[in-house]
Amino acid sequence: MKGRIDIDRLKNESSKIRELLIETISKTGGHLAPNLGVVELTQALHEVFQSPKDKILFDVGHQSYVHKLLTGRKENFSSLRQKNGIGPFMDPRESEHDPFITGHAGSALSAGAGIAMANPESKVVVVIGDASISNGHSMEALNNIGGKIKNLVVILNDNEMSIGKNVGSLSRFFGKLIASDLYLNMRNDIKGVMNKGKIGKKVNRVLERMEVSVKQFFLPLSISEALGFTFLGVVDGHNLDELVEVLEKAKTLEGPIFIHVKTQKGKGYHFAEENKEKFHGIAPFDVATGSVKSSGKSFSKVFGDTMVEFGKEDKDVYCISAGMIKGTGLGEFQEAFPERCIDVGISEGHGVSFAGGLGISGKKPYVAIYSTFLQRAYGQLIHDISIQKLPVKFIVDRAGIVGEDGKTHQGIYDIGMFLQIPNFAVVAPSSAQELEEVLKFSKEYKKGPIAIRFPRGSAYEIPGTENFQLGKWKTIREKNKNLYIGTGSMLKEILSVEEELKRRGLEGTIIGASTIKPLDEEFILSQFKKYENIFILEEGYRYGGFGNSILDYINRENIDCKINIIALDTGYIPHGTRDELLREYGLRGEKLVDRIEGSINANKK
Repeated sequence: MKGRIDIDRLKNESSKIRELLIETISKTGGHLAPNLGVVELTQALHEVFQSPKDKILFDVGHQSYVHKLLTGRKENFSSLRQKNGIGPFMDPRESEHDPFITGHAGSALSAGAGIAMANPESKVVVVIGDASISNGHSMEALNNIGGKIKNLVVILNDNEMSIGKNVGSLSRFFGKLIASDLYLNMRNDIKGVMNKGKIGKKVNRVLERMEVSVKQFFLPLSISEALGFTFLGVVDGHNLDELVEVLEKAKTLEGPIFIHVKTQKGKGYHFAEENKEKFHGIAPFDVATGSVKSSGKSFSKVFGDTMVEFGKEDKDVYCISAGMIKGTGLGEFQEAFPERCIDVGISEGHGVSFAGGLGISGKKPYVAIYSTFLQRAYGQLIHDISIQKLPVKFIVDRAGIVGEDGKTHQGIYDIGMFLQIPNFAVVAPSSAQELEEVLKFSKEYKKGPIAIRFPRGSAYEIPGTENFQLGKWKTIREKNKNLYIGTGSMLKEILSVEEELKRRGLEGTIIGASTIKPLDEEFILSQFKKYENIFILEEGYRYGGFGNSILDYINRENIDCKINIIALDTGYIPHGTRDELLREYGLRGEKLVDRIEGSINANKK
């Protein structure tokens, strides 16, 4: 058992933790505002509960930096999100204090329930944000947990970004009241007496309805005991005395317990308090000014600007995103056309089906979601969109290697995902201009759904990628012997090593293949037999990818040629900068050339 908790010590340490968070993230980038908001809450959790015996999960794991600092990772914290350094989310491979990987929102409640059932001797605490708890996955878990998992504590971290904006001093007072021994003992005693007779049961039901009504009056958007939880809260998430008191109470009670904690996102850093969304996840920044160095116009920005143009000229254009309006470049579209810009929150499946409803009604919906998050809507893509061949346009942002957010966020599965689903066209523009042309083409495309994927980072121009046609590839350079077909970002990568290929005697024809599906069958049938070595380059997972679809086609057509696929051979890509990872996995620079040369030499044996 831990001794009496020194609140003054924790208050002093909280200031130091905030200073360290700001200093570190200003250099590494990362999720600053969420972690500044949970400093006191995380401290209190680790003072009251005994990790790793007691299990603490954060949903989403991007609010677990303070947890990492308090569990033996402080000395290496400067390596946060750096290659071979501290990871961006909770990960059991990193520490025994991380009971489950939590990169995507909505998984912690389900996982926590399973961990709690398997470890009845431990307390399992799930800290979940007000956006994550509205996710369908979380709601399913809450419904299943209700009244069953006795050693589970759920903490709603309400940072005023989504819900609970009207909760004030009266609700905090009421929260303290219902967490008190007087209230809990009186409540249980009354229930025990009232349940013994018919009249008593009727009176008890009336009292329960009154209790719920009063709670809902003060706590209109909190999860109530209707789901089988004992409710404790609302608690000031920056008041260590209150936090420790309610957590110690929760530790002694039989659950499941639900605690509503109010926090301020970005607390302790003026710029993060004023601009919570910007500092939710931010690149390295200047501490004194809060400014981030500009890296140029991104592909997301190209998409967003084009959608503003579409919105002005066509009232049937709608944009949907899942909690990432600004991240996907739709900030200006939302300001200009708020009634046609729908943020469905962390509910990708709903967003896809919602877009299907718009599409079947004659509208032109664009669904902009990061590649890693679109995976969560796989079933809806098949059932609701593909089967009906609905003209919904999917903007697959952050496709390929994302970088510092690591293995839970790499966008390397979407090519294989869409190739497996019938009726989808799949396009990977290779330049900013080509993306604009693809978007203009997509607006009137009615044969079915289309997926448009592009990478994270600055947009660029490549001469020769103009005049997009679906299903037609473009010849950028024409040589003999070797053929290089690059889709999306990989056209730029093969062009960037053109001189080194020439120096090693490996030069060849370079093709920009912006259309992944349908294939340019005419080009394959007429050109492939001309070359000794054919390379297919894609920034995605090789199995079930673009190269594999070409292999399948030439086998069906009995075309006798050797195909070399340059892609990612593993689905496990750790964190690091995008440049570092592209080089390490042989998709950029000298290692890309070495990989090509190695394949050619192997073919000669």
